[in-house]
Amino acid sequence: MSDVERENCAILGGGCITIALALLLLAIALLLCGCRSKRDVVREVTVIETHDSISYIHDTLYFDVPAQSAEVVTRDSVSQLENDYAVSIVSLNKDGSLSHKLNAKPQSVPVPYEKPVQTKTQVIYKDKRIEVPVPVEKKLTAWEQFQLRSFWALLSLSAVAVCIIFRKPLFSLIRRFI
Repeated sequence: MSDVERENCAILGGGCITIALALLLLAIALLLCGCRSKRDVVREVTVIETHDSISYIHDTLYFDVPAQSAEVVTRDSVSQLENDYAVSIVSLNKDGSLSHKLNAKPQSVPVPYEKPVQTKTQVIYKDKRIEVPVPVEKKLTAWEQFQLRSFWALLSLSAVAVCIIFRKPLFSLIRRFI
């Protein structure tokens, strides 16, 4: 074997030990990190709100006055028949009696009133996000909270350690491709 081959074997042999050491450090880092924290579930919901309201509109109603007739015969000199929508005819008969005849005119009479109008309004909200908290059985301990917070720091430290440990094989690999 030449010196170059011996050097490559030494690098590869030392490389296997460093790889095993790096994997061991990575496994320890992953064991120290906890699971993911609780997360709120978000649902998209379509909400339909219905509002009923009653408003009043001023309107006029027309109704027909029925035809009426009334007749009075009296021996007095004064006779009075009253109707708001009538024609009164007064006559003095031959025997000295006063005849008073009232005939109502058929017509339509306007009467103002307030007409109720019911209005239904529907408001539709689509894709409205409602956060639904997921119930947790128990709160996290201080150690579990530390594990959740320190995961990314340990992961980045592990990556830096792997780069430092494998710097020689990485540089030789990079030089081959350059």
